[in-house]
Amino acid sequence: MKYTLSAGMVVIKDRRILLVHPTNASWWNTYSIPKGRVEKGESPFDAALRECEEETGIKIVKNETLGCCGELESANGKRRVLYYLVYLKRDVKVKLNCPEEVNWAGFVSWEQAQKRILPMFKPLLEYINPRIYDE
Repeated sequence: MKYTLSAGMVVIKDRRILLVHPTNASWWNTYSIPKGRVEKGESPFDAALRECEEETGIKIVKNETLGCCGELESANGKRRVLYYLVYLKRDVKVKLNCPEEVNWAGFVSWEQAQKRILPMFKPLLEYINPRIYDE
């Protein structure tokens, strides 16, 4: 089965996770990490870096990431997302650069993320919960 490959950043800052809300979506069970499709000739890691900056204005430096932490698959198997973990120590400002794609982005608590995130990303929250305090 052919699938679409996306890549994204799990950005943790001050025990909070960066989530984005897609424009024109409901406000519950639709949020995700900054992510997007891997373009032809682009590595998943570079796609994750690009998408994070495009959607949130936050430029992640390659040495800030802890590498690829996992892969999630949609329920129908048509979409896969590789994700990379980042613990930010520096101050950042969220700036929406693609309002046609994302109309809100910000850092939320793990508990808030549980209520808002797409079901596909719930396993990701379970993975990072013990690590959210490892900063």
